[in-house]
Amino acid sequence: MRPHHALTLAAAVFFLGQHAAFAGAPLKGIDVKLGKNPGGGAAARMTTDASGKADFGVLPKGQGYTVTIGPLPGSAQVMVEGGAEGAVFREIDPASTDRQAPINVTSTGGARIVVEIESARVKSHSNVNNN
Repeated sequence: MRPHHALTLAAAVFFLGQHAAFAGAPLKGIDVKLGKNPGGGAAARMTTDASGKADFGVLPKGQGYTVTIGPLPGSAQVMVEGGAEGAVFREIDPASTDRQAPINVTSTGGARIVVEIESARVKSHSNVNNN
C-alpha cells in the first residue's frame, strides 16, 4: 500500500468513527409516530433505539396505522415489519415533499409492528480505481 493511500484510509476511518450516521448505519433517536387509520388519532410515539428500531409490540388485529418518520439527518431507508402488507420498504430523501414518509400498515394481531431506520447506503462508483 502506498503511503498516501494509507493516510487517506486512516482519514476515512477517523471520519466515519466521528459520525454516527454513515451509510447503512442504524439511525438512533429518530421520532416514529403511529396514527390510527382511519381517524388519525395518535396511537403511539417512540424514538428509535441504538439499533435504529422502534418496536410497537403486538397491536389489535385489523387496525390500520399510518407510520410517520422524522425529522431525519439525511437520506434514510425505512422498513416496517409485522403488518398484513408484509415488510414495507421506503427510501426517504429529506429534501423531498414526502420527507416524513407516511407508511400505511394493518396489524395482524399476532406480529409485532417494528419500524427500522438506517442511513441510506452510498452507491458504489464503477469508475473508481481501486489500487
